[in-house]
Amino acid sequence: MITTKTGDKGQTTCGNQRIDKDDLLVEVVGSIDELQSILELIGVEKKIVDDLSGIMGELGGGVKFKIDHLKIDKDFNLNKFLKFKSKKALKLNWARTVCRRVERRMVSLNREQKIDKKMLVYFNRLSDYLFLEAVKQNKQ
Repeated sequence: MITTKTGDKGQTTCGNQRIDKDDLLVEVVGSIDELQSILELIGVEKKIVDDLSGIMGELGGGVKFKIDHLKIDKDFNLNKFLKFKSKKALKLNWARTVCRRVERRMVSLNREQKIDKKMLVYFNRLSDYLFLEAVKQNKQ
């Protein structure tokens, strides 16, 4: 059995400090962890999963992380509400909605403690990427 008992009183260690488990930073890192789990289940490219690990590490007090590889189809034009039907498209859309939540929480966190703006851009681009991947999978 593994138990440290260090979190029994509602605190955890993050960024080399003890903070409450309901702290916004813990919420953001936990939401990114949730997104990463979903993306691993779906089987998205490993680079994205690695990016999320790096971002969680940076938010938790680790080294700076470089983010610059997501490429989005800029010519996509949406003029109607889409209903996803295939299982893969539904899972990608689920991941997109979690990604949007991460983005919203990152904006809130940025108000409390300045974070690298590239992270905000990354989650905005990632949600676009996931949406476009869902659209592609929906057509198959």
